[in-house]
Amino acid sequence: MSKKIELRGPYEDVISLDNHFYIIHKLNKICVLPYTISAKGLLDKIGVIKTLDNLTEKEMFKLIDGTINQDDQTNLVCANRILYEIIGSNVTKANNWMYLGKLDNLTDSGIIIYCVDITDVDINDSKDVEEIKKAMKFQMLDANKVVSSDDALFLAAYMRLFNFFFVSSLKK
Repeated sequence: MSKKIELRGPYEDVISLDNHFYIIHKLNKICVLPYTISAKGLLDKIGVIKTLDNLTEKEMFKLIDGTINQDDQTNLVCANRILYEIIGSNVTKANNWMYLGKLDNLTDSGIIIYCVDITDVDINDSKDVEEIKKAMKFQMLDANKVVSSDDALFLAAYMRLFNFFFVSSLKK
């Protein structure tokens, strides 16, 4: 195995390993999966970003994501900031947040995933937030439509969240 750094950047490096190229991210990546709960206590809607898959040229759904910056004191603070940048509201109740796990990849940091219940959160509907939502293609998707995504990270996060609700319903 011959590992060679092909290109260095401030946020990522490109390496070659056995004639394959990989992007190694230098910053921790945080993903956020906002959701709402129906009156019956079931998952109702899931917050997604609609994006274009460059390979298939089809639109697909993915998680809200971002990277930790120096002002973020913890991963959870970062997750809340990333969510705030999309919906214009802070979710300050700790009970609304749940750590879904960390997905290890080629980087040392991995991808940290949180979900957040925004059922009772007042989403800021100011003009600026509406413009950001449109630019980011943010929308609340019916939970039963999640399986139409081709993003494995998004599907894995949703399955972890769905499993939490399923196990919780068995305890009742």
